[in-house]
Amino acid sequence: MNAFSTNKKRTFSAAAQWGPLIAGLSILFSAQISAAQDKGWEEGGEIRDVNIEIVKERQITLPQANRNFEKVPPRPSEPIRPPMTYSFQSFNFQAPQVNPAIRPLKLKQQSSSDIYGNYVRIGYGNYASPLLEAYLNSRKDRNKLLGAHFYHQSSGKGPVDGKNSGSGTTGLSLSARSVGEDLSLSGNAAFENRSTTFYGYPAGMEVDKDSIKQAFNLFKLSGELSNSKNSDFAYTFGAGFSYLGDKFSASETEIDLDFKLSYKMDEESRINLSAGYAMISRKDDKVEGDPRSLFTVSPSYVFSPVENLTVTAGLALAFENDTIDSKNIHVYPDFKVSYPVSPSVDFVAHLGGGMEKVSLQTLSNENLWLAPNVPIFHTSKNIDFGAGINARLGNKISINTGLALASLKHWYYFMNSPDNQAKFDVVYDDGATKRTNFFAALSYAQSEMVKVMLRGDVFGYDTDELDKAYHRPTYKFTANASFNLYQKLIFKADLIAQGGMKAYDFTADKNVTLDAAFDLNFKTEYLFSKSFSAFVQLNNITSNKYPVFLHYPVRGFQAMAGITWSF
Repeated sequence: MNAFSTNKKRTFSAAAQWGPLIAGLSILFSAQISAAQDKGWEEGGEIRDVNIEIVKERQITLPQANRNFEKVPPRPSEPIRPPMTYSFQSFNFQAPQVNPAIRPLKLKQQSSSDIYGNYVRIGYGNYASPLLEAYLNSRKDRNKLLGAHFYHQSSGKGPVDGKNSGSGTTGLSLSARSVGEDLSLSGNAAFENRSTTFYGYPAGMEVDKDSIKQAFNLFKLSGELSNSKNSDFAYTFGAGFSYLGDKFSASETEIDLDFKLSYKMDEESRINLSAGYAMISRKDDKVEGDPRSLFTVSPSYVFSPVENLTVTAGLALAFENDTIDSKNIHVYPDFKVSYPVSPSVDFVAHLGGGMEKVSLQTLSNENLWLAPNVPIFHTSKNIDFGAGINARLGNKISINTGLALASLKHWYYFMNSPDNQAKFDVVYDDGATKRTNFFAALSYAQSEMVKVMLRGDVFGYDTDELDKAYHRPTYKFTANASFNLYQKLIFKADLIAQGGMKAYDFTADKNVTLDAAFDLNFKTEYLFSKSFSAFVQLNNITSNKYPVFLHYPVRGFQAMAGITWSF
C-alpha cells in the first residue's frame, strides 16, 4: 500500500472519530449566534460584538511511505551440454561457362519507299524569272549510285533597259558511283550554259541587242579512284577534262590529273603526299600559243613532338612555263601547328605558299563581262602566313578569329576597258601585292531547329605597280540564319554587306569608289507533308541596286514563289 492510500484511510478515520463532536459544536455555535441575534433585536435592534475562538488541539500526521524496491538477482549461467565445437573446411565451387546471346539494339531499317531520292522544284518571280530544278537518283543498290541533276534559272529582264540586261544559267550533270570491297570508283559528266549581256554601256546609248549578248558553254568529264576501306594507307587518283567556249572566238581546253596519298605510321604521325598536273590550251581572236602547263607536288610529315601539339612540316614545289615569270621552278614552305590551349580553345597557325592555277574558266566564274584576248597567268603565293583561335562555348557555339598575311605575285585585277567600258580587261601587278585579312566568325546551332552563322572580314592591300587593288573589297560581312518551327515552317535569312572597292573610270579619268553593297534576302517554306511543300523567296529586300563592277548594278527587289516535290 502506498503513502497516498494510507493518508487517505487515516483521514477518513479521523473524520469518523471527531465528526459527532464537530457537529455538536456547530449546532451549539449556531444556537448561540441565533440567541444573541434575538437578544440584540429585543434590546434595541443592535448586534453586540461576539468573539468566537476555535481551538484545534490535535494534529493529524502520517508517516512517510517507504519506496525502496528489491531488485531481482540474475540467474547463474549454466554450461551448454554438450559443448559446441567448430570445424573449418575449404570449399571449391566450379560454375559452368555461360555464353549469353547478346542482341544489340539496331535502328529500324528504312524501306526504300521511305527514302526520297528524287526532287523537283518549280518557281516563278518578277523580272520574268522562271526556275526549274530536278534531282533524280537510283535507290536499289546502296553500293551503286546513278544520278542526274538539271537546273535552269533565268531573268528575261534586268536592272538596265529591261531585256537588254537579262541573264540565265542552265546546267545538266550525270554522275555514277560504285563502291566495292576494296575500291571506290566515281565519274561525272556535266554541261553548263551561262548567258548575260554587256549592259554596262553609257546611259541613253542605243545598242543592238544581239551585239551585246554573251554566253559561256562549259563541258566537263571527270573520274576518281580511291580505296573504299578505312586503313593506314589511303590514296585518291583523279582525272578531268573540260572545254570552255564563249559566244565569240574564245575557247579553252584543260586536262587535270590529281593524286593524293596518306600513310598513317602510328596514332600521332603520318606521311602525306599530294601532286597535280594541269595542261591548258587556249585560243582567242588574237591569242594562240603553246599550252600552259603546271605541275605541283607537296610532301609533308605530320607528327606530335610534345603532348597535344600537332605539327605538319613539308614543302611545296611548282613547275610552270608561264611567260610572265622568268623562273620555272618555285619552292614554298608548308608548316602548320595546332595546340589546344584549353579543352575548349585551340591555337592554329600556318606558314605556306603555292602556285594558284588561273584559267579562262577561273576568270569567267568571277566576271562574265571579260573583253577578248585578256592575258592569263598563274598567281604565285610567295608567302601565306596565318594565326588564329578556334573556341567552343559548350556544344552549341563556336568562335573563330585570326589574322592572315599574304604576298601575291601576279595577282589579277579587273579594269574597265578603255575602248569599251562595258567590258573588262585583266591586269596584273608586276611586283607583289601585300594582302592582310583580319577575320572573325561565330556559329550557333540548336539541333536542326535554329542555326546562325556570322562572319566579318577586313582586307588591306599594298600594291606594287598598280595604283589601287581594283574591284577588291576592303570589308565584307555575311550572316545567315535558319529556323525550323514545328517541322512545318522553315524560315531562312541571309545578309551580305561589302564595300571599299575601287575602280578606274576612263570616262572621268580618275579612280572612283563603288557604292557599298547591302543585300538582304529572306525565304520561307511551308511543309504540307514530308514530300510536298511551297516556298516564297524574297531577294534584295531593300532594293539596293549596288554595283558588282563599275557600270554593272544588280537587280532591285526580287520575289519568287514555287513548290517542291520529293518522291
